[in-house]
Amino acid sequence: MFLALREIRHEPVRFGLIISVITLVAYLTFFLASLAVGLAHLYRAGIDGWDTASVAITDASNENLSASRLSDEQLSTTESLAQDNGTTASTLMSTAAVAQARDVKDEDGEALRDDVFAFGIDLDGELSPTVSSGRAISDPSTEILVDDSLQAKGLRTGDTLRLLGSDHDWTVVGFTHDTTFQSAPVVTLDGDALRQYGPTSLSPAVSAVVFKADLTEDSRAVKSAQDAGLTILTSEELIQTLPGYSAQVLTFSLMIGSLIIIASTVLGIFIYVLTLQKRPVLGILKARGVPTSYLIRSGCAQTLVLSVAGIGAGLLLTVATSLVLPSAVPFRLSGLLDLFVATVFVLVSVVGGLISVRVVSRIDPVEAIS
Repeated sequence: MFLALREIRHEPVRFGLIISVITLVAYLTFFLASLAVGLAHLYRAGIDGWDTASVAITDASNENLSASRLSDEQLSTTESLAQDNGTTASTLMSTAAVAQARDVKDEDGEALRDDVFAFGIDLDGELSPTVSSGRAISDPSTEILVDDSLQAKGLRTGDTLRLLGSDHDWTVVGFTHDTTFQSAPVVTLDGDALRQYGPTSLSPAVSAVVFKADLTEDSRAVKSAQDAGLTILTSEELIQTLPGYSAQVLTFSLMIGSLIIIASTVLGIFIYVLTLQKRPVLGILKARGVPTSYLIRSGCAQTLVLSVAGIGAGLLLTVATSLVLPSAVPFRLSGLLDLFVATVFVLVSVVGGLISVRVVSRIDPVEAIS
């Protein structure tokens, strides 16, 4: 470590350029990782907020929550399953809609419109979200809760909202936080009210039944559900079936992995070139009795110091960026993911730095000095 640090202090410009390259690539990697987490969170936040274990949807929906519509017989089956397993069962109406706030204007001066998901639930049940601002619904037939992402577009409590396709007006009485589904904000209202006053073209109906317990491990429950034309999924399995979710996560994962490999390879090449340039110096050290193992450890320590410095700077830049980005950007820092990426970055960089081991081990002091 002494030799590695001494060399870095002796040539700060050269090693500073190496650290800057690692910093930029690490910054890009952490930035993409945060975007990936943010987009994934927008897709799944509504389901994660349920804090439930399993969900029953129809077989005919092909595991698509938006396409699922349960019949009365299937609802009776889910009630029996809940009783047999000693758990709670909450019904959910889910429908995509366009919400219009006539009192709020968009950039063009028109009435604000936005794509939303309307979730009709039992307001006293397990699926009822926490109100972050405003108040809870007291009149189910006229009041709704809205995700707070719409506040950035000018929506406020007391504003009137209409689901296009219906002539019924709703009053926004409160906002919820992190209630999004497939990147769209969720409008929460009473299930019976949605069925009665919702857009007639969408035919609101029960889309799923959510269980507090995990019924996927109960073979009898699974068999009963299959006989009724239902599929029971865990919450995570349901999230994986969301259109575009898996492809999005896989794409970002490949991009992040590629950046780690590229940056580590570049660092390994830099260290290899530096080692070739230091052949005379390394030859002198060998001639003076410095063991080859010490020189190899010094090279690995140098790679470790450079990678940690560059990755740390890249992470600090990412944190600073998160403070200035607008709320509309789906950017979300994840401590565990950033730690994992940084650890893999360092390990792969050190492995890449081992490319120069062969050069160090084959240096002949006499040839190197001459």
